[in-house]
Amino acid sequence: MKYANYTRLAIIFSAAVLLSACTRSVSDVDSQGKTDNPIFPVASKAVRGEGSFVNLDNLKQMRSGLTKAEVYELIGTPHFNEGVFRVKEWDYIFHFNKADNSVLTCQYKVLFDEHMKAQSFFFAPDDCLSKLKQPVVNTVAHKELSAESLFAFASAKLSVDGKQQVNALAANLKVNNLKNKRLVITAYTDRIGSAASNMQLSLARAESVKGLLVENGLAASLIETRGLGDSNPRISCPGKQSTAVIKCLEPNRRMTVDVVDSHSGK
Repeated sequence: MKYANYTRLAIIFSAAVLLSACTRSVSDVDSQGKTDNPIFPVASKAVRGEGSFVNLDNLKQMRSGLTKAEVYELIGTPHFNEGVFRVKEWDYIFHFNKADNSVLTCQYKVLFDEHMKAQSFFFAPDDCLSKLKQPVVNTVAHKELSAESLFAFASAKLSVDGKQQVNALAANLKVNNLKNKRLVITAYTDRIGSAASNMQLSLARAESVKGLLVENGLAASLIETRGLGDSNPRISCPGKQSTAVIKCLEPNRRMTVDVVDSHSGK
């Protein structure tokens, strides 16, 4: 009997310790989900050290009152080993594509109140999003092409039809006055595959189009290529890779060609 009582006490004590540990917060979060001193973990301690390219449209929907499930749906699970139940802060490592093809990396923190509703949001550095502001570009002409008509799935090699389209585009560009103009070719992929491989594929596709435009007589120095991977999706299609999902995601696989004022965006 005494052994059973000791065992019961040990279980109760262990549960109390576990619950105490789960409700602990390094940023001293109060019951309202607020803190005067948000503390960001060391990035190297993340369980998902590579971070993720967050969807900006989803990030803009973050607001007070969201449940953990809703936060998860918008920006994914936290990248650090912080647990789920009764935990008052989640931390992320987010990457953002900049206009110059470079990648900006910031940390992001969400604080929850005693009811586990999101209440506070912080960036490190705190001016992270302001660093994404793109320069004003005077676009003279804009054309969008479907990647489906230019490339085979997951390929950066132009198809026969793709070459015909790019040749026609080059002929059209050459008859227009491109003095003081430059071309910006931007390619996007769908979400299938890793973020890194999608970035590489999108840039390779943009480079393929640039290469054929140069073969058609356009100056390489006037053509800028951008590979933005699976960022800025047009449509969301749930589920793992399948024929149906690949077909559904087709609008996200695209390429734009912009003729811009060569003096803008500098």
